[in-house]
Amino acid sequence: MTTETTAFPDGIDERHARPLAGWRRHASPLSLVAFGIVVVLALAGVLGHERQWEAQGGGADLGVHMPETIRNGEFFEMRVDIESDEPIGELVVGIDQALWEDMTVNTLIPAATDETSEDGEFRFTFAELAAGTPFRLKVDLQVNPDILGGNDGLVTVYDGEVPLTEVPVSIAVLP
Repeated sequence: MTTETTAFPDGIDERHARPLAGWRRHASPLSLVAFGIVVVLALAGVLGHERQWEAQGGGADLGVHMPETIRNGEFFEMRVDIESDEPIGELVVGIDQALWEDMTVNTLIPAATDETSEDGEFRFTFAELAAGTPFRLKVDLQVNPDILGGNDGLVTVYDGEVPLTEVPVSIAVLP
């Protein structure tokens, strides 16, 4: 409560010290509407969803599962599934450097016996793969905050140096 003896600073008077009433007393409903729009967009998959890219060739089936749309700064999982009708003497998975540009690789399971960077791609060498045996490479990544727009590139399966099949993959990155 203010009294007549209370002195207010210049430009401030008693009406500034009175409690608010009516709509001015509550937060704006606009913030609730904005939050609702974000929730609806997220549920509709606009703010991020996953996709499966697939290719067959050279006797090998290749599947890549990862988000198609994601926000920067988020963690995500990329799964590369390979199965071949014929044995693969030396399984090599190649991932274009452009696909992982401005991304941090946190985990690669199983660990490759050899990792190289050649011809604009990262190559991960694994042991031989028997015919009909499924192989899954799981990669945990994080989108660095400076990436905006997205990346795209190829994921390729090799038998040693011989390419078997490849699939183009892209990821859109929202702010």
